Amino acid sequence: MEDLQEIKKVIHNLLVDRMGEVNDADLFLIRKRALEIGLDNQQFGFLIQEIHNSINWTKLRDEREGKDRVMGPPVNLFEQEVKSLSKLGEVLFNDRIKALRYLEDRIFLKENINYLSNQNVDLTMSFLDTYNSERDSEKRFLKIVYQLNKNLPFKAENELFTTLSDLLEKGWQNYDFFGAIYNKFVAGHLQLWIKQCFPELVGILPKEKSFKDFLYFIYSFNSEYPFYIGNELFPTPEDIAVRAKKESGFWPILLKSIQDEQLFTWLERTDRSAIIVAYIEQTKFLIDNEKNQHDLSCGLIQKLIEIIKPEVELPSLAASVDQLNFLYIESKPLFQPITISLSNTGFVKATVSLDQQIDGIVIEQGYVSFFDLEQSNSITLHLKIDPLKLVKNKLYTLKLIIKTNYQTLSIPISVKTVFPLKTFSIYLLKYAFLISLFFGSIRILITAANGGSTWLEPGIVWRNISAQVPENHVAYIAIFILSIVVPILLWPKIKKIEKI
Repeated sequence: MEDLQEIKKVIHNLLVDRMGEVNDADLFLIRKRALEIGLDNQQFGFLIQEIHNSINWTKLRDEREGKDRVMGPPVNLFEQEVKSLSKLGEVLFNDRIKALRYLEDRIFLKENINYLSNQNVDLTMSFLDTYNSERDSEKRFLKIVYQLNKNLPFKAENELFTTLSDLLEKGWQNYDFFGAIYNKFVAGHLQLWIKQCFPELVGILPKEKSFKDFLYFIYSFNSEYPFYIGNELFPTPEDIAVRAKKESGFWPILLKSIQDEQLFTWLERTDRSAIIVAYIEQTKFLIDNEKNQHDLSCGLIQKLIEIIKPEVELPSLAASVDQLNFLYIESKPLFQPITISLSNTGFVKATVSLDQQIDGIVIEQGYVSFFDLEQSNSITLHLKIDPLKLVKNKLYTLKLIIKTNYQTLSIPISVKTVFPLKTFSIYLLKYAFLISLFFGSIRILITAANGGSTWLEPGIVWRNISAQVPENHVAYIAIFILSIVVPILLWPKIKKIEKI
């Protein structure tokens, strides 16, 4: 029984392939197998007739030759028989290289269409108008074949697609193929196919050919489609926000999609315009006032994440100290480090300032940025207090203010300088000792110059003017000069050591 069914299948395929025109040579091997299973020639002939009658030859000819086929002899084109306009379109479509040569001269087209349309001159003239209206050979080829046969598929990257949905579905599976579809759109080929084969979609075709227009078209066709950012596909805006929270390298790509209005096109065509409105309103001040390009870019993406996912945790800062008290500062300048850290994730920019300006109390004021994805999680500020510029025994109270769009940190600071009694006493004793040492050294030198005498005799000054200068007066002059020069030379050293 299985052998008989197999023979029937083979006979059916042969009849369909030869359009019913078979001979004994075609059936030789099949007849041999039929005899092996017990069929004689008469039974075999009945079997062929039965299968022949079961085939819908009209439908088959419509499929093979076209419903509009002529009854006369066929046109032989590219080694194929053509009896209808739709078949002519199919033959041309399947051999593009030869078809381009065929269309180099409109004579062939004119004669074939006139014959295959049963001398329909109006139809022939419409094809000639199409031919003459297009100078680009590729677009002319597509216009002609799709006008001849509206059931032809669309070819992209050597693959054939019968519907726009099938074509775009392939694009969502492969980013490079998505780019190939866009290239077809830019060339105008996709539009030609749609205009001829899907006239119901003509209304959503844009006039321009930018990538934004391409996106407008495909999301007008199906608003449920996902969205590419770079080569990554995202089904929803929430998926974009989650991705942005993980890698800083994704932020510039996302920002470019915003700046090129590609993301907004997707959001608009998918009924998510509220995101666009909120983004424009909430970023206007930032765009108008932020001069640092990096901080502007990060601030825009951070704001987009917050709009898409309102439940996301907002960036917050924490300080290493709650308050600072310096109530016994003497004379040395004081440097106090203060660490400000990002407590969670995201990007945030803060302003650092003191609530009042006091000469002698300063900190690096200005703007600081925090971004966990770039490992900028903390910064150390340095508070500098110069006691020499402050009034002694006066209490100064002020606040360090760290302000972001989300919070304000206020750190109270109390400062009071006192007279440096201990330091003053140490310096007094130190220089008293050094001065005593200096003059003691001078005394020793004078004694040595006087021949070992303990001191100069006061009488010589009054008895004889010539005796005022001892005999070794050169030594005394040298000691005198030394007592003047040494302090002068030591003064710069003392200034440097004591930081005067």
